[in-house]
Amino acid sequence: MGKFKANPSAEVRRKPRRYAPVAAVTAIVVAAIVILTALYIGSQNERKALEAALTDAEKKLALREDVVSALEAQQQEQESIIASLQSQLENALHIEEVKPVITSDQIREQISSVSELVTQRYVYTNAARRETSKTWLWGWTMPFSSTSILVTYDGEVKAGIDFGAIQVDVNEDTRTITVTLPHSKVVNNNIPQETINVLEVKNNLFNEVTFDDYNAFISAEKPIMQEKAIEMGLLDDADREAEAMIRAFLSLLPGISSYTLNVTTE
Repeated sequence: MGKFKANPSAEVRRKPRRYAPVAAVTAIVVAAIVILTALYIGSQNERKALEAALTDAEKKLALREDVVSALEAQQQEQESIIASLQSQLENALHIEEVKPVITSDQIREQISSVSELVTQRYVYTNAARRETSKTWLWGWTMPFSSTSILVTYDGEVKAGIDFGAIQVDVNEDTRTITVTLPHSKVVNNNIPQETINVLEVKNNLFNEVTFDDYNAFISAEKPIMQEKAIEMGLLDDADREAEAMIRAFLSLLPGISSYTLNVTTE
């Protein structure tokens, strides 16, 4: 029997199959390199674009700073020119600040214009009865001579200050104005005739109510109501009203803001 011999052509045909995986890996590597190269080129382009944008922004910022600096320098120069011109004008005209001067006469004139306003009023309504009798010698009361009057009435008590007694002191050294007011007093006490209402009159055999009795009755009521008004604080209210009113009016006097104003009651 002859020996078996291998077929050389069969071996040649099987060798390429052993290198197929190497070719695939090579293709993958090449593809990866291409992709990485593309990504690198893209990143480089993006970086250059960012660097260009940053450079442009820096140039714009530098330009803006230059503009601001130039404007500030221009403003300082203009302010310096204005200050110089003002100084030259003041020196040329000898301009000096003149403080206003207020005199005591000006203050008194201002105060006199409010004399009618500086008053306090106490308005009242009252009812009263008065009984009287005739007397004989030695002060004895005459029998059957008693009379009675019942009356209602309205009245008004006014209080104010004496403007002639106001003291005004102007101190130019301290720029101080001191106005001293007198205490308020009753300036009017009136019960108008038309407000008197006689509710009851009782006459007697030997005595009758006369017109003089009515007048005497009203005259006696006035001091009673005046004292009541004072007890209710009429004069104190009038003092405070006078101070507030005069202070308000003097504050309108031109130039008063450069003084210290003191308004008090002695």
